[in-house]
Amino acid sequence: MAPSRKQNMSRRAVLKLSLGSAALISAPAVVRAQADSMVVVSSGGVLEDAYREAIYKPWTQKTGIQVITGPNPAAKLKSMAEANATEWDVMQIDAAVAASLARQNLLEALDYSVISKDDLLPGMANPNYVASDLAGTIISWNTEALKGAAPPQTWAEFWAFDRIPGKRGLLKRASQTLEIALMADGADKDRLYPLDIERALKSLDKIKTQTYWWDSGAQGAQILIDGEVPLAMEWQGRVALPKKTGAKVDFHLNQALYASDAWTVPKGAKNKKRSMEFVAFAMQPDQQFAYSKLLPYGPVNKKAIAMMDPATLAQSPSSADVLKRGVYMNFEWWADNNEKVSQQFNRWVMAG
Repeated sequence: MAPSRKQNMSRRAVLKLSLGSAALISAPAVVRAQADSMVVVSSGGVLEDAYREAIYKPWTQKTGIQVITGPNPAAKLKSMAEANATEWDVMQIDAAVAASLARQNLLEALDYSVISKDDLLPGMANPNYVASDLAGTIISWNTEALKGAAPPQTWAEFWAFDRIPGKRGLLKRASQTLEIALMADGADKDRLYPLDIERALKSLDKIKTQTYWWDSGAQGAQILIDGEVPLAMEWQGRVALPKKTGAKVDFHLNQALYASDAWTVPKGAKNKKRSMEFVAFAMQPDQQFAYSKLLPYGPVNKKAIAMMDPATLAQSPSSADVLKRGVYMNFEWWADNNEKVSQQFNRWVMAG
C-alpha cells in the first residue's frame, strides 16, 4: 500500500469515487467513537474512498456500527498510547510502518481466532498486522515522450540514457528506492536482503544528476503525466488509473517491488473485540474483491483472487505469474534498519 502512500488532491482528482454515505463521518481533528460507532483511521484519499465503498458501508449495513474516519499519523499513535488515551479502534497503515510500530509495542496482537488467515497468501498474516493488498512500485513512462521507442523492460534499462534521454523520476526515500537501485545494478531480485547500501548508493550515483526527486505519489505521477520526465519509478495505482482516464502514461510489472497496506489495532484500543471483528470483516473475500475492483491493487485473500476475471488477474500483482516477475518488500528488515539507513540515504542526497 501501498505502502504509507501520501494522499493529496491530485490523486483525488484523478481517481475520485463517490463520497456520499450516511454510514461514514469524516472527522479531521479529534475523533472519538460512541456506542454505535468506531474510529478507523487511514492514509486518506482514494484509499479511504475505496475502503468506504468496499468495507465501511457494508460493515455498517451488517452491524449498524458507523465508521468515523480520520488521519493516521504514527506520532499521534505514540502519544496516545503513552498517555493511555487511544482514540482509534483500527488503523490502516503501510505494512513497513506497521512492522516498525510493532517493534515499538504500539500495536495490539491480532486475534487470529477471530481473523481468519486460512485463505491468505503466504506472509500476509503477521502477529500485529495483516497485509491487505499487493501494490507494485513499477517502471512507468510517458508514452508521448518515448516517441515510439520501446520502454525499458528492466531497471538496468531504466538507468540507461543512450536510448531514452531525460531525467528519471525517483522516490526521495531510502525504502523502495534502494531496492530499485540494486536491481538496476544487476542484483538478484530474489536475494536483495539484507540490502547492500553502499552498492545501492553507487548505483544511484550514476543517475543522481539526472534525477527528479518526488516526495509523494501524486507528484511522481504528475511529473510523468506532464512530460517533465520520460520515465519514473512510481506506485502502480498512481499510473494505472490516470492511464485508464486517458493520460499519456503506461507501465508494466517487470521487476516490480511489491509493498502492502495493512490493518492494525492500535495499542490501548478501547474495544478490541470490535476492532478484531472489523479487521476480520475487511479481510473477507467479498470485501477484498470489491476493493480490488476500485483500485488496481491485488487482493491477498485467495478466494477473492479466484473471483477476479482472467483478464484483470493477468494484470494484477495477485497473479502468481505476475508476482514472480517482481519481489516482495521485506517489511521486517526495514523495521530493523529504517532509521540508520534512512539517515545514510538522506546524507547522500544532501551531499549534492
